[in-house]
Amino acid sequence: MRNSIPKAVFLLFSFVIFFLFSCSRQLLDIKNQTYKSYNRNNERGYVVSFKLNDAAVVPKSVVINGIVQYIAKENKIGDTYQINVIVQTTIIHNYQVKLDKKENGIYFEKNSNIFFQPVKFKLITN
Repeated sequence: MRNSIPKAVFLLFSFVIFFLFSCSRQLLDIKNQTYKSYNRNNERGYVVSFKLNDAAVVPKSVVINGIVQYIAKENKIGDTYQINVIVQTTIIHNYQVKLDKKENGIYFEKNSNIFFQPVKFKLITN
């Protein structure tokens, strides 16, 4: 009986470690995830870019610094997406910025299910 308690503790500890590492992995392979800010023609925002190799999933929207922007088909060039995330504009009449409390990341659709994957976008400064 004395030997079984350390074995049980060891197995439980191993399971917890395995679970933590498996959950911290990204679900999808996202590469070259960057963003840069812009300020031109009475409009401010971010240009977000990332590469996605999995054609079975469809990115629906991106969240950057609490702002959500829908991803259109026109945002895809090859396997790279480039999205203009508008923060403030006077060009588009009555434009409303959509906010989200999620961390930076991307909403995806796969098999008619929507899921969110956090992404660590790299800020590009010029």
